[in-house]
Amino acid sequence: MLADKIVSLKLPDPLFVATGSSVRHVIETVQLHQAGAVLVVDGKRLLGIMTERDVLMKVVARDVDYEQPVDRFMTPNPRTLTRDRTIGEAISLMNDEGFRNIPIVDEKTGEAISVFRVRDVIYHLAEAFPKHVLNLPPQPNQKLKTAEGA
Repeated sequence: MLADKIVSLKLPDPLFVATGSSVRHVIETVQLHQAGAVLVVDGKRLLGIMTERDVLMKVVARDVDYEQPVDRFMTPNPRTLTRDRTIGEAISLMNDEGFRNIPIVDEKTGEAISVFRVRDVIYHLAEAFPKHVLNLPPQPNQKLKTAEGA
């Protein structure tokens, strides 16, 4: 599984907002689509990423005016991967850098085409190992007498 290419996952299309968009617009977009991150672009060029964590730590915690531009609070020039990289590489990058979202870009154009998320790893594990994942106890150290789940 770790050697599988990122392209093998069913990754969602990314959410985009234009550079200069208000923080309010970003928050409304994230809420509307129930997403954990939005990519900030200038045309098709990726400039940054604004995550839920960014909103909490850089906006809400500091009582920022929501009409300010997202560019002031986004993570600029985010680390990216291409579809031909492995799931293991993406997980390692997430683990090493503390990321929850990694933009996936086209290897030729550099255009953002999707976002690799922690939840994608969980879904992939559930599909690859359904008996193991679906039969996990609700608490890690809990011992069950019979298998639960599907």
